[in-house]
Amino acid sequence: MTSRTIPRITARKPAASMPEWAILERSLIALMNTSEDLLLEHYLMPNGEIFWPDIEGFAGYGGVDNAFEGFHRWPLFYLLGGDDRFLELAQRQYDVLVAQFSRYKKSGSQLPAGRDTMLVQEYLPDFDWMHAGEAAMYFYYLNLANPTNEKNKERSIRFASFLTNEDPTIPAYNYDPEHKVFKTLAMGSNGPAYHRFGGPHSYGTWMDSYGLAFYDVPGVVTMMDLKDPEKARRFGEVYSARLRDCDTVTNMLSTSMVMNAYLHTGQEKYKQWVLDYVDGWRERYAANDGIMPDNAGPNGIVGETMDGKWYGGHYGWAFPHGFHFIGDAMVVGGENQRLLTGDPGRLQWVREQVEMLLTHSIEDEQGRRLVPQKYTDPGAVIEFGGSDTEPMTRPDRVTTFPNFTRKQQIDGWYEFQTLNPMHMTHVYADSLDPNDLELTKEIRDKTNNNWDHVDRSGVHGKDYSGRHHAYLNFLEGGYPNYPAEALLHSIAQVYGRLSNLRDELEVGEKGWGYRPGSDKAYEELAEVTRQVNAMKEKQWSESVTHSYFQTYMIGRSTITTEALIHLTMGGPMPIYNGGLLKVSIRHFDADRKRPGLPPDVSALVRGISEQGIELTLANLHPIESRTVIVQAGAFGEHRFSTASYTDDHGNATTTELNDEHVEFELGPGTVFEVTLGMERFCRQPSYQLPWDR
Repeated sequence: MTSRTIPRITARKPAASMPEWAILERSLIALMNTSEDLLLEHYLMPNGEIFWPDIEGFAGYGGVDNAFEGFHRWPLFYLLGGDDRFLELAQRQYDVLVAQFSRYKKSGSQLPAGRDTMLVQEYLPDFDWMHAGEAAMYFYYLNLANPTNEKNKERSIRFASFLTNEDPTIPAYNYDPEHKVFKTLAMGSNGPAYHRFGGPHSYGTWMDSYGLAFYDVPGVVTMMDLKDPEKARRFGEVYSARLRDCDTVTNMLSTSMVMNAYLHTGQEKYKQWVLDYVDGWRERYAANDGIMPDNAGPNGIVGETMDGKWYGGHYGWAFPHGFHFIGDAMVVGGENQRLLTGDPGRLQWVREQVEMLLTHSIEDEQGRRLVPQKYTDPGAVIEFGGSDTEPMTRPDRVTTFPNFTRKQQIDGWYEFQTLNPMHMTHVYADSLDPNDLELTKEIRDKTNNNWDHVDRSGVHGKDYSGRHHAYLNFLEGGYPNYPAEALLHSIAQVYGRLSNLRDELEVGEKGWGYRPGSDKAYEELAEVTRQVNAMKEKQWSESVTHSYFQTYMIGRSTITTEALIHLTMGGPMPIYNGGLLKVSIRHFDADRKRPGLPPDVSALVRGISEQGIELTLANLHPIESRTVIVQAGAFGEHRFSTASYTDDHGNATTTELNDEHVEFELGPGTVFEVTLGMERFCRQPSYQLPWDR
């Protein structure tokens, strides 16, 4: 432990009144401190395990990643200022899930004992990084919330070793450092997941929303053709030939797992691995005429297994979501490089992709800018799930399946819609370039004003986020009431989730998501429902049971963090499927020596610029003082240069800081405004806590 002294500023002059946002912030935290009790009581076993039927080979209706994914809000809420018990619950739950899914055998596995379970060495054995990244968020936040946990540190090093070829027990290495590629699209603690290839590629109801990976396989026009065993066999042959030995751009999401080991250790080998792998994709991007390719073969060559095509990779331009996850991977890779090098412009490639897509956009009759999300072979028949209101569809359907639409292509591009502002929000948060802010404004849906008000229509996305335009408008000064309205929206989200949970517990029906695909599957579901209900006080319908084993707690948690991250930390929500926290500041309770705002303290980052931030701190306690440590960046990657404020005597004061931390003592009922000068990305990031530096 260091003996260094953190710069300290004292403010003890009581405010005449307390800001509305400050009261709402503490109200939201207080509400969420108890709102998960309903989930704890009715959706988990007393020891925290997931309800599980006694059916040999049962694997749930979604991946094991989903079981972890639904709990990531607990450590995140704790490090924002949630109750101490959320760290205890988060650690207990992680350990319980690891133990539970390490027991369950994978149905039909040909792997030897010890490698035939859902988790191997406490880790996902054979997942692509879109899904592995979603599950990993829980682990990243747990490490950030309590980096002193030695078990999690050991896990961090071990998990990274599966990617960096340092695990001595793995059957085969996942990564080729010479060509800067993973050997296949999915991997884990069992090495490259080659067992996912070689068989038929049959129809599943989950395909209805996404279409096909390839549109040039003879006889396979839509995914419904894959119900034919012979066509499924032929499609499987093409699928295996193209993807078995092919890396995908979305595997860049893996860099956060290696970053996680670096944040614990500071070891150069982890830093170099992240820089090398992302640079491999930068080289391919630079050579591909301004479009990020989604695939790289065993020699690192784009199109090497795809007949020369830059598209067709797993979670790439054609299947299943197009640019969304490509953009995610580019943001995550760029942000991790930015943390490690401090170099500006590491996210510029994301802006370039948005600008490229805009050159292919169209304007509809409502004046909306519709941007293509996907690309595949020009002239392909692209027909899968959609709606009559969907833009850019063709009338010449080739099937009669209900709720299908045929997509219209323009020069190979298709699935036109308004562009999600999430990626450009991260670009602007990194660059603070007015041009990036203007581009983010340009992609707004002009028919849906979501920048001057907070949409309270319900939950948006798995992380309950979506206020990107409104938040940026607030930072620019155009929406001063955003803090109060965002917090009111968050409070409404909590009550809305609680209402939905109560409906489920009263044997309500639940949306099916991906429906069971056969009579046999429905029969199994009936038995699963019977067994699970025998373990519980409250009975579930079959649709609720199916949803539980498909999404677990992903949409059931009552914890919502977007407003708290925006307002207290000054940054966007992390990229959902594996991004790290990218914010201006973090807070620590100096008296209790733990992360998060101290009790009764609210914080508001009012403005962010290249020079620093404008911060307001409020102590709502009427009698007692509170002391809060503010850190420059989520990982101490920035440094505070100065603090400018009006002292208790009304004098304008500037204090030299030159430190990554500053401590504020706030008197009872004090509201304190300060401008913190900041040097950005000038320090190596670390999990180290303020009192341990």
